[in-house]
Amino acid sequence: MGAKDIIDKGPYGSRFRSLHRGSMWRSDILPVETKQTWPVVLPVAAAGAAATTAAVLAWAADWPSGSTLAGVAGLLVASLLAEAVPLPLEGVTVSTTSLAIVFIVATATIYGWAEAALVGFLTVALVEAERRRPLTRAIFNTGVYVCSAVAAGVAAGLWGDDDLGSLVLGGFLGAAAFYAVNMLLLAAVIARLRRTSYIPTLRKHVATTGLPFLVIASLTVTIVVLWDRSPFVSIVVVGPLIMIALYERWLHRALERLREFDRLKDEFIAVISHELRTPLTSVYGAAVTLQKREMRDEMRETLLAIVSDESARLARLLDDALSASRLDAKQERFEIGPTDGAEVARAAAEAAQTRLSAGLELDLALEPNLPPVAADEDKLRQVLVNLTENAIKYSPDGGRIEIAVNRQHGVVRFSVRDEGIGIAQDEQAHIFERFHRVDPNMTRGVGGTGLGLYICQELVEGMNGRMWVTSREGAGSTFSFELPVAAARG
Repeated sequence: MGAKDIIDKGPYGSRFRSLHRGSMWRSDILPVETKQTWPVVLPVAAAGAAATTAAVLAWAADWPSGSTLAGVAGLLVASLLAEAVPLPLEGVTVSTTSLAIVFIVATATIYGWAEAALVGFLTVALVEAERRRPLTRAIFNTGVYVCSAVAAGVAAGLWGDDDLGSLVLGGFLGAAAFYAVNMLLLAAVIARLRRTSYIPTLRKHVATTGLPFLVIASLTVTIVVLWDRSPFVSIVVVGPLIMIALYERWLHRALERLREFDRLKDEFIAVISHELRTPLTSVYGAAVTLQKREMRDEMRETLLAIVSDESARLARLLDDALSASRLDAKQERFEIGPTDGAEVARAAAEAAQTRLSAGLELDLALEPNLPPVAADEDKLRQVLVNLTENAIKYSPDGGRIEIAVNRQHGVVRFSVRDEGIGIAQDEQAHIFERFHRVDPNMTRGVGGTGLGLYICQELVEGMNGRMWVTSREGAGSTFSFELPVAAARG
């Protein structure tokens, strides 16, 4: 587990994260990362607990008025909503930014440190509980918020006047204090996780979160000033804040999609260039040899066979690219009708016989009296041929391949099983993505565009079916898909 697995979203980006789900306090079973952060986590948790207790006692000693309770409740609701839906900000490398700080600091400036501590505690505790976060992580994050909220209340309280200048200064100082405590604690835990120096870590996080801090400080001051004039007037700001938040999330998603498109474009160019080079080189070499040399008929036939085979390979590559493009654009047409799935599977098995290498066997297991499936016959054949060719390709040491078709509760299940290299567990979630290859560096000599399985899944789903894989690395794979039984003709 790397440091990135221990970091989570916070008001200015990241906070401590432990993924352990068992007992949190037995040192013999705690993750190494948790043990490393104890010198930071325990003091923060203790300080947060002490501050929360002090805030509760302060309220008990001087119970607030109804208007104060209503105001704190309103700011708590706003803080909860902001924490539950953090904003991804472009250019902030540590993670997302929560606007909860705006309402926590506003509470500290308007009502005081005790109210801010309670709002901060409830904000994180409730959100973390709803998300079912590990206890260690929830305790640390809650402690960070409470400590930061108390610091904001103390800083804002240094200017107790009600004039406009004092409110603005108090709001800004409160935001700065919250930010400073958050960054100091965050840098401490990350430095211990990554075993880096504290000061460079702190400097890096301040550099990447400085701009969001200025934005949030400005919003905090705006809320404080409007609230001082009239709490109802501050409601006017809610609409623009919601629109800004929604637009920022939409913009970030759009930018992420553009980056993904750009990545796919680069990957497509790299994969296609690599896959085209081998057949083109073979065709070119055979053509040059045929053109410049006199040779026996046997050699000529061999070279012509190379040209034919590699040309067919080029055609398949281009067909895959065009098919993937149509499927991605939802422009592929399906002519779905009653189809004899057993006959299509038999044809796919016969076509694959010529591609079997030495030591590789292909069996066909068909359940008798199978009903017709609702499918596009050509698309179904394409899926079975692709899966069978994949099974052959990823069985370099031979073994047995089986194409099975059987009925399963209103659907017909097709399976292609091999005894090849298998797929690692962490790879299986991505196996149907475009350009994803089990052996991208060709360490086993297996090439490919990484489009075949993506095309298969899209074709199956286009025929109202579903597709999945079960595999164990080194023990082969089974690709299965189900299609609905064709409706009986009345």
